[in-house]
Amino acid sequence: MIRTYLELEVRPGAADGLTAFFERQNILSTSVAQQGCRSAQLTISSDGEAAVVTAEWDDAEAYERWVSRSDRETDAEELSGFLKRPVGADTIGRVFSVVLDGAS
Repeated sequence: MIRTYLELEVRPGAADGLTAFFERQNILSTSVAQQGCRSAQLTISSDGEAAVVTAEWDDAEAYERWVSRSDRETDAEELSGFLKRPVGADTIGRVFSVVLDGAS
């Protein structure tokens, strides 16, 4: 099992718009509906200046299928409007192996 973390620097005052974008595009529910994705979350820092998208995947191949989608370029373009630094279709999160799990 792996967990991915995508850290985003949010433009001042854009946190609500970023959240609305994720909801409108159904990004989290679409990822969870994909085979191999166990969970996905969008978190926003209390000051609204940072966002972290995390997800838990069965394996690296499941995450690779997610980041290989053809619609990523369009989403990245709109997503960049909420961020201090633009992202592209090739932007991916850091991948971590889950080595211990307190729930197990």
